[in-house]
Amino acid sequence: MANDNLKRKNLITDKGRLFYAVWLTVIIFVLIVSGFAAYILCIDNPAITHIADAHIDSFSNGLMTYASISMGLILTEFALLLTFASSPFFKDWQRTGKFKLWQTVNLFAVLTSLAVLVSSFILLGWERTLPAVLAILAANVVCMAMVFIPLLVVAGSLMRSDDQA
Repeated sequence: MANDNLKRKNLITDKGRLFYAVWLTVIIFVLIVSGFAAYILCIDNPAITHIADAHIDSFSNGLMTYASISMGLILTEFALLLTFASSPFFKDWQRTGKFKLWQTVNLFAVLTSLAVLVSSFILLGWERTLPAVLAILAANVVCMAMVFIPLLVVAGSLMRSDDQA
């Protein structure tokens, strides 16, 4: 029993740990930059001020809908990811740290979707928070892209390997 736990703990190689640490740092940096860029573009922008003044209710409702749908998609994808984690295809991904990185990005996507949902409620009371809400939304969109692009790659690889077998 203890030997099995040791094998699971040492599943990632040293290169995989380095890969995970470097790419996690890059991903966090990209999320911060995308959120900051969205905030800078939206602050004191007349078009954004018009949205905040005239259409905040419908914009907030749209954000709530988007956040709910993205949360459902991410949680479904995360369940699929955990279901197929023992697949032979993912053995290499687990050793190289790619699988753990993908799980971490999934967690970021869930948390940013939740942040979009909560901030859309706050937006109804304080219209001035719109640039911050859009910064959170930008980070969420980047997370969603980082989750679903590898999913499409994996699905394509799995379908090709099934066709060859």
